[in-house]
Amino acid sequence: MDTLNEIISLLRVVIIPLGVTFRVIFCLTKMIYDEDAQGTYKKKIRNTIVFGIIAELIFVILALIQNYYGTGIINSTGGGSAGGGSGGGGGGSW
Repeated sequence: MDTLNEIISLLRVVIIPLGVTFRVIFCLTKMIYDEDAQGTYKKKIRNTIVFGIIAELIFVILALIQNYYGTGIINSTGGGSAGGGSGGGGGGSW
């Protein structure tokens, strides 16, 4: 599990931002030399930036869910249901 967390943190911090940056730079240089296809490269740049934003938002949402549920393991005790254990909330005797 530790190696998976290390890979995810490496993706979030290094690989995805560098990939987005290099893709935008690549499209900008191709756009400079191929003036006929500037519209398509502008769309590719926009799609790349949107991908970068969505990828970072996925990691933020993942962190929020993990903080809400604890370690991120849904059924760590082995008993109960995946919905959050046994017993009910609140209430009292009637």
